[in-house]
Amino acid sequence: MRMLKLVRLAAALAALGWIAFIAADLRPFTGIDPDASPAEMADELDGVLDRAMRRYSIAGVAAGALRDGEVIWSARRGAARADGTPVTGQTAFNLGSVSKPVTVWAVLTLARDGRIDLDAPVQSYLTRFTLPESEFDASGVTVRRLLQHVGGINIHGYGGYSPEEDQPADIVELSQTYEPLQLVHEPGRASSYSGGGYVLLQMMIEDVSGQGFDAYVREQVFTPLGMEHSGFIEADLPTRSAAFNYYRREIEDLRDVALAAAGVYMSGDDMEAFLLAHLGGGGVLPLSWLDQAFLPSEGTPNIGMSYTRLETPGGLLIGHGGNNSSWNAQIYIRPETGDGFYFMTNATSGAQLDFDLSCTWLSAVRERPVEQVCDEAFELTHQISLGAGLVGVLAVLVGYWLFAGLAAGRRRLCVLPKGRGPLRLIGRMVLFVLTLVLTLGCAWFFYTNSVMWRTQVIFIDEIPVDEFERLLPAVLALLTGLALSLWSSPGDRAKSSAELSRQD
Repeated sequence: MRMLKLVRLAAALAALGWIAFIAADLRPFTGIDPDASPAEMADELDGVLDRAMRRYSIAGVAAGALRDGEVIWSARRGAARADGTPVTGQTAFNLGSVSKPVTVWAVLTLARDGRIDLDAPVQSYLTRFTLPESEFDASGVTVRRLLQHVGGINIHGYGGYSPEEDQPADIVELSQTYEPLQLVHEPGRASSYSGGGYVLLQMMIEDVSGQGFDAYVREQVFTPLGMEHSGFIEADLPTRSAAFNYYRREIEDLRDVALAAAGVYMSGDDMEAFLLAHLGGGGVLPLSWLDQAFLPSEGTPNIGMSYTRLETPGGLLIGHGGNNSSWNAQIYIRPETGDGFYFMTNATSGAQLDFDLSCTWLSAVRERPVEQVCDEAFELTHQISLGAGLVGVLAVLVGYWLFAGLAAGRRRLCVLPKGRGPLRLIGRMVLFVLTLVLTLGCAWFFYTNSVMWRTQVIFIDEIPVDEFERLLPAVLALLTGLALSLWSSPGDRAKSSAELSRQD
C-alpha cells in the first residue's frame, strides 16, 4: 500500500532527523592548554562565555580570571536592567552562598583583634539568642566548627522573601520563624553544610561588635580592600543589577535576611580585589589567620572554613559556588600560584556557566583534559541528551502505530470514540483522561512562567537547561501521541488487503 509506505518513510525520516538533531546539538566542552598564553586563555574564555549567553538565555554576566596574581581576563556582558543598562565593573550581583567566604573573613577579623576565640562556644558570644536544649552538648558548637560546617546545626539554606510576604524583622526573628535553629548532630562528628550555622555567626558578629552585619563587614573587609560597590543592603547599592528570569524579563528580587549565608552583593571589579586579597591577606588578614580558613575541617579534607578544597598539580585550589533564585556565582582561587576565576550572573539559567565556563578554566589550572575535569557534568548533559533522543524515537513509534493504523483502516479518529465492548472503551477513556491531564500539566509546568522558569524555583539550577529543553518536546510529543491513540477507535478489520490496495 502506497499510503502505508509513505507513513513508514515519514516515521523513519522523523526518527533519524531527531537523532541527528540531538547528536549535532550536544553541548561542546572546550579545554584550554595549561601552557596557553594569558591572551590565548582570555580569547578562549571570551568565546565560551559569548556562546553560553546566547545558548542559555543569560541576561547579564561579570566574569574574570587571574594568572600569576594578575587579572588576565575581565568580561562584562549583557544587561543589568530591562532598559538596556549594561553590566559594568561596578554592577553588583547577588552571590548567594558565596557570601559565606565573606563572612569567614569578617569572623577572622574579630579573632585577629582578640575579640573572639575561634575554639570557644559560639553561645558565649550571643546575647540575643540561645540554642534550644538538645541531646547534644551545645558547648561543642564552637566558632571554628560553624565556619567549617561541622557544628551540627540544622538548616542547609534559606529562601528569600518577596515583597508580598511577611518578612522577619531581623536575623533573630528569622532564626525563630523560618525554621527554628537547633543542634541536630554531635558537633565535630561529621560535615553537614549549614546556612543555619552562618546565621549564628551573623548574630555573633552583631552582638560582639555592636554594629549591624553590613556595617561591620564594610568597615573591616570591604573598605580596606577598596571594594566600593559591595554590601548586604540592596537599598545602599545604586549600581545593583536587577534580577531576570529565563525569558530575560526583569523580575522582582527576593530579600534575604540570612545575610551571612546568602545575602552579599558584589561587583566584578570588587570580586577581583577580593580574590587577589586571598593571595596575601590584602592588608586585612595576616597570612597566619588567612591560612586557617583553608585548612581541612574535622569532618572532611574536602572543605575548610566554607571553602571547598581540591588538590591539583599546581597546589591547593579553593572555591565556593552560590545560587539564589535567579542569581548564580562561582569563585576559585589557588593561592600558591595566583590563579583565580569567577563568574556572577543575574539570570535564572546562569548556573549553566558552571558547566561551560568553569570547566573551561578548570581544564587549564588542573592540567587535565576538560572531559576529566568536569566528568560528572559531561556525563549528566549527555545522559539527558540520550534520554531526549530515546523518548523522541519512542514518540515517533507511537505516532507511526497510530497513523499506520489510520492508513491501513485499522484505526479511525471520530468526534466520539468507539470501542469493542463498553469495558474496554471505559478503560481506554480513563487512560486517555490521565494522559491528557499529564500532557497539559507538563506543558503548563515547562512552557509557562507559572512554575519551571520562575525565579523562586531552584530546580533549574540543578540541571543542564539546554539539554533539558530538548527532552521537553519529546516528552510532550510522546504524551500527545498516546492521548490520540487512546482516543482513536478501532477500524474495520474485515477489509482485505486487496480492497486497501484498490483504494490506493
